[in-house]
Amino acid sequence: MVLNIGIPAWASHNYDGLVPTANYSPGCFSVSPPFNSLVSVCQTDNADLYWYADSNDPGELETNDFNAVSSVLSTQYAPTDLVIHYDPTPVFSGSGETDLILQEAEDALPMPSQALGITWCNGAASAWHECDQTYVRIDGPDYFRKYGGSITCHEIGHAVGLVHGNNASPALDPGDARLGCMVNEDEFPPSLGSASAHLIDTHY
Repeated sequence: MVLNIGIPAWASHNYDGLVPTANYSPGCFSVSPPFNSLVSVCQTDNADLYWYADSNDPGELETNDFNAVSSVLSTQYAPTDLVIHYDPTPVFSGSGETDLILQEAEDALPMPSQALGITWCNGAASAWHECDQTYVRIDGPDYFRKYGGSITCHEIGHAVGLVHGNNASPALDPGDARLGCMVNEDEFPPSLGSASAHLIDTHY
C-alpha cells in the first residue's frame, strides 16, 4: 500500500524570493522618472505599511481602481505580518513618509516601453536594502483591476521586497507556480500565494 501524504508544507517555501537573495542584492537607491537609471527592488522599511492612492490629475486612481487596490491589500497582504493602513494625508518628504504611493499612468506620467506596471524607490532609507517611500505606477485605464488584480498584486510585491523567479535563490522559472502573483510570464495569477506570504512573514 502507498500512503499519499501530499507535498510537505515546507516544500513550496524552500527558496528565498525576498531581497536580498544570493542571486539579487543590488542595494536600494532613490530614482525618479523617466527611469534612465536602474530600478532596484527594495524592502519597505517596517511592517506597518501606509499607502495612498493618488487623487490628483495626472495619476489619479478612479474609485473602482482604488477599490481594486484596497481589495488586493486586504485579501492578499493584510493576512501576512504586514499591517496595512490607508493614509488620507500622505507625507512626501522628511521623516515618516507614506510608505506606498500608487498612480495610474497617463500621457503626463508615462510607463516604460512594454511595461504594465513599475515600482521604484523615491526615498531610500539608511539601511542598505530598505526604502522609506515607494511608488507604484500601473498602466491605464483599468489595469489595477486587470487579470483579477494580478498586476496590482505583483507591483505591491516588489514594494515589499519580493523578486522575480530568476532573482530568487535558488533561481526559479519565471512562471513557477510557487511565485503566485510574482510570476513574470503570461499566467497572471491574482493571489500572492503561500510561499510569498511565508517570505513576507519570515522577514517582517
